[in-house]
Amino acid sequence: MPDAPARPAAAVVSARGLTHVFGRGAAARAAVDGLDFDLGPGECLGLLGPNGSGKSTTLRLVLGLLPVREGSLCVLGGAPGRRAARAATGYVPEEARRFGLLSGFETVDLFARLQGVRGRRTRRSRVAEALAAVGLEERAWRQRVEDYSRGMARRLALAAAWVHRPRLLVLDEPTSGLDPFGVADVLRVLEQHQRAGGAALLSAHDRVTAEEACDRALVLDAGRVVRSGAPSDLLAGDPRPSLLGLMEAARGG
Repeated sequence: MPDAPARPAAAVVSARGLTHVFGRGAAARAAVDGLDFDLGPGECLGLLGPNGSGKSTTLRLVLGLLPVREGSLCVLGGAPGRRAARAATGYVPEEARRFGLLSGFETVDLFARLQGVRGRRTRRSRVAEALAAVGLEERAWRQRVEDYSRGMARRLALAAAWVHRPRLLVLDEPTSGLDPFGVADVLRVLEQHQRAGGAALLSAHDRVTAEEACDRALVLDAGRVVRSGAPSDLLAGDPRPSLLGLMEAARGG
């Protein structure tokens, strides 16, 4: 049997044979099936594919929200989900939770406090910078989150995830429901995050996010990697705005 690929010493996330099965017996289904990948500092790795391809399950494994029972997964130097890994990770779920009675500033300030950003002046500066990065600096002070549009709520969730300057950002469909200005805000935050040496792992459906945000991408289908490489290479020759052509090519269609 060949030796398993070595893990890069500086990898922020490293998976070998990562597998997760839902159900038992005849109803068992592998949502993630033998994934191998590494994510280094300053890099953005995209998980591409249709619904049910294993993208969100992979993100939940990295976050420690699902147990690793088959294969191995190293996150920030140890097991996923431990306290040190959680403290150094920012997470934006596909459906962001809203703290309706708070303003945008109060929401991001709350997350900064929970993530250990100390000192009132430092915290206010971090919160203001995060809100400005996602284009919410004006409304964040005078509008309750319950009155935010879905797109504004998504941008606020990114600010809250990034305010403590995590080493790892995990983003589930970060540009879903955003207009072009909102997409540009997300891309700007990712650029700043990577420029500071942070790593990002995200799932995506749309071509813009894949090409503009990701250095590398894994195309998943039924929990397996069917193609990998630079998004521009993977999507070359497909004029359509979606990833449908890419999936058809991967399946041999």
